[in-house]
Amino acid sequence: MLDRSISSLRTLRPETDFDKSIFWFRDDLHQPYAISPMGMTTIQAHHAWGYHVAAETTNLPPSKGGHVKIYKGRVYIGFALIDDPEEIGRREPEFGKLIEYCIDHWDEYYQTLIQEVISNLDTLNGVDPDKFILPHLTDHLKRAERLNRRNWEIHFMLMYPADAVYFTFEDYCLKHGLEEKDFVLMLRGFESIATQTDEELWGLAKYADGCGLKDVILDTPAEGILETLSANPDARPWLEKFHRFISIYGNRVVAAHLDVTTPTWKEDPTPALDTIKGYYSRMDSGWSFSASRKGVKEEREEAIQNFESKLKDEEDRKTFRRLLKAAQGVYAFQEDHGFYIDQGSTAALRNATIACGKRLYRRNLIENIEDVNYLTFHELTELMQALVYNETVAKYHYGAMIPNLIRERQADCKRAGADSDAPLTFGNIPDKMTDPIGTKVFGIIDDILHPKGEKTVEERLEGFPGAPGIVEGPARVVLEYQDFQKVQAGEILVCPYTGTAWTPLFIKIGGVVTDTGGMLTHAAIAAREYNIPAVVGTWNATNSINDGDIIRIDGNVGVVEVLERVKAN
Repeated sequence: MLDRSISSLRTLRPETDFDKSIFWFRDDLHQPYAISPMGMTTIQAHHAWGYHVAAETTNLPPSKGGHVKIYKGRVYIGFALIDDPEEIGRREPEFGKLIEYCIDHWDEYYQTLIQEVISNLDTLNGVDPDKFILPHLTDHLKRAERLNRRNWEIHFMLMYPADAVYFTFEDYCLKHGLEEKDFVLMLRGFESIATQTDEELWGLAKYADGCGLKDVILDTPAEGILETLSANPDARPWLEKFHRFISIYGNRVVAAHLDVTTPTWKEDPTPALDTIKGYYSRMDSGWSFSASRKGVKEEREEAIQNFESKLKDEEDRKTFRRLLKAAQGVYAFQEDHGFYIDQGSTAALRNATIACGKRLYRRNLIENIEDVNYLTFHELTELMQALVYNETVAKYHYGAMIPNLIRERQADCKRAGADSDAPLTFGNIPDKMTDPIGTKVFGIIDDILHPKGEKTVEERLEGFPGAPGIVEGPARVVLEYQDFQKVQAGEILVCPYTGTAWTPLFIKIGGVVTDTGGMLTHAAIAAREYNIPAVVGTWNATNSINDGDIIRIDGNVGVVEVLERVKAN
């Protein structure tokens, strides 16, 4: 009942011919929680649409893109491959031309598309929806939904060739005896929006120290820092810098998953303030942001020189330099698109939705502003249009339906939470995982296709060697963004996934272990940028490891071991 209530159109029906012909896997990488009705009928709907538009636009040879549906309250992705050899043959030359173009002109290709995304976001963020009259707010909501869909089309128009370029570079390196865990070191250390954000936060922490505000910040709970500093005249320059930072980087949806249910830093800057608090222990230990970044770049150049010195043929060296430049460009894209599309586009849509929620709350149609997310997009637009048409009648008419519907969905979504019996995989499960995106991005390996049981507690876990190095220490299990503040310097982060909004934690932690993801997942990329070990795609870490357990992670080979269990209280 929950699935069809949220979206009858996108309910996954395993008994039907089409759905049972596809391999489905639960998308815990992007949405390890029950999905909201608003999120399913906007971002998740656009996710699937973007897959299909981009596959058609780029002539992706093996697939027409992914399907995204809901099952037992959770989000599933399924890929239907193209079986017709003739159709594949028709698509391959065009896709090949695109890849050759992107190898030599990635920056041009990327900038053309990402500038359209930025323009779309400027259109939405350049207005204050709270000041709109109802008809204009309704139009703004529709525009936000439409531009969000377009941005997801662009997301995959970038992702498909970017990943293909990466795979081309990988094939070249493997032919010359260099494994992925080693060649990715040649791709890191370039500036991205994510590292810019972290550097700005680090600078704010240092500036606060210089202004004599460090002790105040450390002694004040993160949620009270701005109020406390606002009463201090000496803090005015720092507050101006902080608010400027939020105006630029504050459109992060703090949980970074594909839903509209969590606030941005602009709405609640507590995560950013808590990050600043956490940086002081690193500063006191002598760690330097700039020195760390410099070290990563030096290691990158050393790895490049070492590999290139082994290439004796000039044509080989020429090919290597060409592919390396392209691979470095598409590797940086993996982080930047998260800021503009996964984060920025979600934030813009959420802003429009919440503005509508405020109007419904004032009219007593919902009990809390956030309850608007328990309506589907089509229900919300119908309701908003009715209020424009005849507010008095609309309040009475929808007041008889909306409150009970929301309470029912809230209860259903709660039951469909982390303890749901929604399976990890089902449908037409292949014997082998042949889709490189499924492996590199989602971390689906052969063992995951036929899981032995996600709830088995294990002392030794295997995953992908996301970032090199070995570290031992206490585990900090973080399942939701509300637990970010619990992360202490030097702890090993254990979590379902990470996204762009999690990046500031990487300056504090000693290592990271995730349930989901592969070598191109955010956790692996961010860990390499900050030189901390990572093991990703274990699929069972958060179930097997407890807060305080002493664990050892080996990012060189992708192994996590529990050395000492925390004593139960």
